[in-house]
Amino acid sequence: MWGEVFFFFGTPIVLGVIGVFLKWEIGGVDNILAAFAILTGLLFNLLVLLFDVAEKAAQGADGISQSNVRLKLAKQLQANVTYSLLIGLVVTSILGVSAGMDIEKINRWISGLLVILLANFTLTLLMIMRRIRAAFLASFV
Repeated sequence: MWGEVFFFFGTPIVLGVIGVFLKWEIGGVDNILAAFAILTGLLFNLLVLLFDVAEKAAQGADGISQSNVRLKLAKQLQANVTYSLLIGLVVTSILGVSAGMDIEKINRWISGLLVILLANFTLTLLMIMRRIRAAFLASFV
């Protein structure tokens, strides 16, 4: 478990620190904001859809039992999607304020923070894709 924790939190932090030391400055704030706002909206829709999936899984043959794999995967997906939404809202807020202040390039410290959040967001999206695939395979076994 500690390896996974380091991978999901340590790797983005290392990337962010590297970005600060290399003086990376994120530009194109408006474009990144638009893309992130769309992704965050799609994740919110996925969260709403997960409620329906979890309800159907709970009404399935196993009901709400420890052996209901689909329900376990739906709960894990819900946690991952909610966490991604939290990151997405934080990033969207930072980028929205930057765009509102007409900042074309974000300074290296805030860019380092954004690199950490964006890397963590990307890794979490990959985890969501993995869990969706597992849920898909579990429903046909």
